[in-house]
Amino acid sequence: MSKKILKSKPPRSEDVEKWLAEEVAEQRERYEKIAHEMNVELAAQREIWIQEFYERITTTGFYWHADNKRIIKKEELFQKPDREFKVVF
Repeated sequence: MSKKILKSKPPRSEDVEKWLAEEVAEQRERYEKIAHEMNVELAAQREIWIQEFYERITTTGFYWHADNKRIIKKEELFQKPDREFKVVF
C-alpha cells in the first residue's frame, strides 16, 4: 500500500508564508524584466539573427552527421507567421 503524502500537508508558519510571498514577488519581477528584454528590446536584433541564419543554411548548409552536409533550399525554409514573434521561456 502506498501512503498518500500529498493529502496531509504540514501547516506552514507565518514566517514561511511571508518569505514565500517575497520570493514569488522577486521572481515575478525578474521574469517581467527578462520577458521585456527578450520580446521588446531584442526584437529587431532577433530579426537580423534569423535572416543571417537563413542565409547561412541556404548557402553553406550544415553538417547533420559527421561528414554529411546538407544545404537547405529556400523553398524549404519556415515561413514567418502573420503574428507577433514571442519568446517563451
